[in-house]
Amino acid sequence: MEERIAKELTAILNSQQDSDFENAFERAFELTKAYAGSANAQASAIPSVFEKLFELFLTGSTKA
Repeated sequence: MEERIAKELTAILNSQQDSDFENAFERAFELTKAYAGSANAQASAIPSVFEKLFELFLTGSTKA
């Protein structure tokens, strides 16, 4: 995860105030929960799925 993205995620989790990136966090979280609840979910992949979704919603792209 890029340092800038990691800092934004940390700010969202540690802050009681609204963040410009809160919408990206909420969308990534909801999709990750849906994946985690699916029959094909792999427990070890869940953090990676969240990270990639958050990065996608934050920047518009992901790194390979």
